Amino acid sequence: MGATISMTEEEILARAAGITTGLKTHPREVAEAIASARRMAGAFTRPADETAEPMPAYAAPLPAKGSRP
Repeated sequence: MGATISMTEEEILARAAGITTGLKTHPREVAEAIASARRMAGAFTRPADETAEPMPAYAAPLPAKGSRP
């Protein structure tokens, strides 16, 4: 059997984001960025219907008569 690699959650997230070097050189800043992203993700309520758009589609108003295109 192969060896099991034990990684912290921060290491996993840093690897997924491609900032493993940043985690080694600036661990406090990376931890702060992860915490900030978690707060932002939890700040918005999710819609009951996952297929619902977050806002209605926008339609550009038609130009007024006599205006230039």
